[in-house]
Amino acid sequence: MQANENTFLIDRNRVNGLSTIFAVVCILDVFGVFPVITLPKAIMDCGYYGFLLIISVSSMQMYTAVLLGRSWLIAEELYPMINKKNRYPYAALTEITFGSKFASFVTFLLDLTIFGGGIPNLIVASQNLQLFGQRVSNGSIDISYCFWIIMVGALLCPILWLGSPKDMKCLCSISVGIVLTVFFLTSGCILFSPKYIPEESKVVHNENLPWKNILKAYGILAFQFDIHPSILTIQVDMNDKSRLSKALLSGFLITLSMFGITTIMAYLKLGLLDQPSILEILPTTVFLHAVALLVAVQLCLTSAVSNCALYQQMEDCMSISRDFNSKRCILRTTISILAIVIAESVPKFDLVMSIIGGTLTAPLAFILPPLIFLKMQMMKKLYIEQLALASFTNLVYTKDMSQYVERKYDSEIIVSSNESNHCKTFIYKYFESFFCVFIIVFSTFLTLTTTYFNFLSAIYSYSNLTMPCIYNVSKALIFI
Repeated sequence: MQANENTFLIDRNRVNGLSTIFAVVCILDVFGVFPVITLPKAIMDCGYYGFLLIISVSSMQMYTAVLLGRSWLIAEELYPMINKKNRYPYAALTEITFGSKFASFVTFLLDLTIFGGGIPNLIVASQNLQLFGQRVSNGSIDISYCFWIIMVGALLCPILWLGSPKDMKCLCSISVGIVLTVFFLTSGCILFSPKYIPEESKVVHNENLPWKNILKAYGILAFQFDIHPSILTIQVDMNDKSRLSKALLSGFLITLSMFGITTIMAYLKLGLLDQPSILEILPTTVFLHAVALLVAVQLCLTSAVSNCALYQQMEDCMSISRDFNSKRCILRTTISILAIVIAESVPKFDLVMSIIGGTLTAPLAFILPPLIFLKMQMMKKLYIEQLALASFTNLVYTKDMSQYVERKYDSEIIVSSNESNHCKTFIYKYFESFFCVFIIVFSTFLTLTTTYFNFLSAIYSYSNLTMPCIYNVSKALIFI
């Protein structure tokens, strides 16, 4: 039996599930090249606070992702039928805990986040293609990234038409291979570049208030390390779902190590960065040409893989067949055109990252996972109490102590109610509940504050700094 596009994830799990190592590969693919080439600038702008920010935010994201995985395991224990909804596991968990209406809202938020996450991918891929053309031709070929956005979007359409979950392993492997190659080549370019500190970087850094830089970096971090829309899909495909936390820890450590090495080397050799991307300030070399091209390819592959879930969800809602057909092509092309228009309409990709990360990603990454986990814990406690009551009632009617003890053993109530560990378990659960509530409150405050100042920055960018691509493209079309 072979898995195909119409095969449910649970069936594919029996056919060829994910090992823990390949789960790490999938996580690395979600993170992509952004932490290597664009995150150092945001962290450097925060000064010494940047180190504390990335440790705290990435730790919270990893912890809340683990909470989602634990919630799914509890849901499988309490509601085995949830496996039939594992195409949309996040929404399925929300439906169990908070009802179908709230699940619909979460589905909409997930779709919006996935769609919005493809916008920076499209912009950065186009900027790297522009950089590649400039450096290879010594400036004689200078096609604006505004036009590259249109070309990249058009080239991606046929791939998006044919995209399906069966291609995930191949695309993920290629994508992660490119990420590692980009890291090594970028590190080499920085290491062998002349020591140089951009003249304007310190001025730009000092003009901004530290807390504004921290809020912006928080949004970028939330965007670049957002694993939550994908982590449950990865877990339900794993051969051993309980090993999700190990896969998450490995994925985060590998990506943070690449980011840390790149950032330290860039600071020592280049000083404070004055461009959003490291590649824009490195001297021209053959290796830099290769990096720019590989970054563009990796971002395109990531977009094709991550957007597939969005397309399939919309196709299911519109009752479009999962087989290749014209309706699928029209729908996916329409969404791609909308993404191109939005990419042409924003002034800076790092601003888009911060808005998406601070406004859309934060609820999915920091607020909802602890809420879902706390509710699942309450539901599990109620389930155990009802099971114990049912067993006791059966004992009263049957007066058979052996059946009562056996039933308690089978449901693992004895383990959970072991008196010798009761005190430790109570303290741990109390501390964990308190920490979850802290994350919810603190993240809500950060989300509201970051959203407010990001939209102020967006208004300022449109009115004072940079005209979006759509303005230049419109002028060019009118001139033609």
